[in-house]
Amino acid sequence: MRVLYRYITALAALAAMIPGCAQLVGDRTLTVVHRGWPLTLAPHLKAEVVTVSVQSNIYEALVALSPEMEIRPSLAEGWECPNDTTWIFRIRPGIKFHDGTELTARDVAYSLERARSHPGSVLKGNFSDVRSIEAFDRSAVRMATTRSCPALPNKLINVFIIPAGAAERLGEQRFARAPVGTGPYRLASFPEGGPLVLDRWEGYWAERPEVRRLVVWSQWKLGPALAMLAAGEADIVTQVDADSARGLAQAAPARYRIISRPGLLMRYLGFDCRSRPFRDRRVRRAVALAVDRREIIDSAYAGFGAPASQLVTSGVFGFNPELPPLAYDPAEARRLLREAGYPGGIDLVLTLPDARLGLGALLAKQMKAAGIRLELLAWSREEFFRAVDTAGFFLMGASSLSADAADLMDDAIHSRTGGYGQTNRGGYRNRRMDLMIEKASLLTDQVQRRQALQEIMALAMDDMPRAPLVVGDDVYGVSARIDWRPRADLMLLAKEVRFAKAPADIR
Repeated sequence: MRVLYRYITALAALAAMIPGCAQLVGDRTLTVVHRGWPLTLAPHLKAEVVTVSVQSNIYEALVALSPEMEIRPSLAEGWECPNDTTWIFRIRPGIKFHDGTELTARDVAYSLERARSHPGSVLKGNFSDVRSIEAFDRSAVRMATTRSCPALPNKLINVFIIPAGAAERLGEQRFARAPVGTGPYRLASFPEGGPLVLDRWEGYWAERPEVRRLVVWSQWKLGPALAMLAAGEADIVTQVDADSARGLAQAAPARYRIISRPGLLMRYLGFDCRSRPFRDRRVRRAVALAVDRREIIDSAYAGFGAPASQLVTSGVFGFNPELPPLAYDPAEARRLLREAGYPGGIDLVLTLPDARLGLGALLAKQMKAAGIRLELLAWSREEFFRAVDTAGFFLMGASSLSADAADLMDDAIHSRTGGYGQTNRGGYRNRRMDLMIEKASLLTDQVQRRQALQEIMALAMDDMPRAPLVVGDDVYGVSARIDWRPRADLMLLAKEVRFAKAPADIR
């Protein structure tokens, strides 16, 4: 890591000496470096963070989250429930798509139905309680549910709205290359190899953003990404690891800075619960007990994070404050393995992204003390998202982007029945859990609903359908020429960026 520090420092010094190396103060272009490209620009088909973050600059939904995870109107100016099973969303007037056509309730109904029924939609579970969707006049959409569904607005946060029939007219692939939304930015170019360029949409209905152009680069290796920041060629670098963050802060703090905040991403170990060995709860619990989460935070995260105590983070509705962080107890893990029929320990293959090999190696070292011998099977980012669907044991991250634990329980923990369990990769099935989740979905009183979700969380931590590991802080490298606060939901919205008066050394 010391080599990386020297590289950053040298580039920062070079940038300071060469006129024009850094971006101009008057330039209203924002350059962001993510550790990966968006998987698609077509909405509703991927739930991966970089993908949804980039799409959130192009598209909008009926509702949105504030930076602190509070729900608020967006394309809908308001909504009402005339009875327990009917929702009416009033569409904000005067909004236009990037192609100049006016947004109507027909477009909204089409988009919601696409997210609900498209074969490739990852949002189907959000509509498990929805019986019908209809535009009953030009400016209102009615959704009928099979039962009371108090969290329905939360489930619509990332259901982006597009012109009716657009994907069918162009075809999915062409639409992904020429997306049309109502957001503050429209696609300018996305050549092979990048960058992805979005220009400000001058017909945007809300406040005009300061950023005129958003340029997105992908750089999976952090060293070159940080070098771009040091040279003034990038304004924001996402997913900065803690060690690099320290070096970056030491290099040239007047030119850029480190910003961190408690994260929303839960790193966890996932199991195929349909077959041996993980259909046995004792094996799942043994794996959970074989992990020293504090060491992971100290070693892999350099203190930027906290051990996980459950399946969601503390800012999510339904978080149970009574659940303690999971203990590190290799002796108890060995006992559980013996009881489950593995007296000599167990051999496991862990599927993981190649960017997480360091964490995988640390897990392998820790689990060895519990008699768990790990083989690491690493994939590139794109390959990993294909491989994980058939993996028996995998390392992954998940965020509750709706800020409501009910979504996680409905989609990832409930068995795949009746519209539930759309992202239940491991085939976990527990009838008691299913009934508790379904009962909670009927509650309208928020105090009762919170208590029900907390009880479900306690059962989940006892049965362990997945083993939560840590919640890392979100760490960013940020140019001194911008004012920006990271959001809790990991969305990087160019419209929220302001340009600061740069210090004298920035040309």
